[in-house]
Amino acid sequence: MVVSRSRAILSGSAAIAAVIAIQAFNSFACYSHDFSSFLAALGIFLLIPLLPAIISLATANPLRALGACLLFVPWLLLAYYTDCARPYTGGGASMIYVAVILWGTPCSIVGALVTGPIMRALGVSVAGR
Repeated sequence: MVVSRSRAILSGSAAIAAVIAIQAFNSFACYSHDFSSFLAALGIFLLIPLLPAIISLATANPLRALGACLLFVPWLLLAYYTDCARPYTGGGASMIYVAVILWGTPCSIVGALVTGPIMRALGVSVAGR
């Protein structure tokens, strides 16, 4: 199956938008951020882990952004669970977003690198420019 380049870029952009929407849910529902705090959290905590997905949009296979986002999303869900769903167990400030950056970034890189060979094995390719 051959996917047009514009559809592949749109799919990768939609995956990035979904990650941003999950962070927006975390910011507004859990942390009671206003819009400026949400933008600050987006720039501080999501920019580095989303770089592999953003860079993937400019490569020969923009579908790699899907894999990068797919392997990064569980870290945002873990952050929501840790800070909002799990009962408070005491202690100091939450450090879960350190894990989001430190473990989410390598997962995002691996997702971007592995998606290309997986797509080729499944017979999916992106049309040339």
